[in-house]
Amino acid sequence: MAETDVIRTPDQRVRVFVSSTLTELAAERQAVQDAVTSLRLVPVMFELGARPYPPRPVYRAYLAQSQVFVGIYWQSYGWVEPGEQVSGLEDEYRLSAGLPRLIYVKSPAPDREPRLTQMLARIRDEGGVSYQHFSEPAGLQQLVENDLAVLLSERFEMTRPGEGAADDARRWPGRFRCRPRRCWAASRRPPPSKTWSPGRVCGW
Repeated sequence: MAETDVIRTPDQRVRVFVSSTLTELAAERQAVQDAVTSLRLVPVMFELGARPYPPRPVYRAYLAQSQVFVGIYWQSYGWVEPGEQVSGLEDEYRLSAGLPRLIYVKSPAPDREPRLTQMLARIRDEGGVSYQHFSEPAGLQQLVENDLAVLLSERFEMTRPGEGAADDARRWPGRFRCRPRRCWAASRRPPPSKTWSPGRVCGW
């Protein structure tokens, strides 16, 4: 591996994509931005700059360049663009498959739209993520700060060379190509599972 593959410029930090409806959760989005920047990470947010492109290509490009997905949901399902089947809010969630997801749901929500209720039920039933409930922006900020810190600690632990990686390498020679010194944030692929199978290649 070339030396330049592991030496990164200081600006290449973990990018955290923040997904929510914009107007009803403006205060919460600011809280998440503060949480992300407090950890010296980079918030990726739609409102941080005007772009000469339609919204859908913009958020899809932003997601493709992010390493963590944070979803915040309350009452609105969001706008469904003409010709589309789902809102941008749900499209962002679908496109985040493969990223670590942190999901937060605001309550109470007496006027939650049916399609958002259905979407949250699907997220719950899929079983791929656990989501937290919150009621105030300050509480959300604390949750996000703590959860991101734990997530980074877990990913750092995964990248450390240890007996688990060595055992797998011996068991399946040539099939386990883990690069433990490489920053996990450089990859947009999902983290390796705890149970390896023949042919599984570590993405970190």
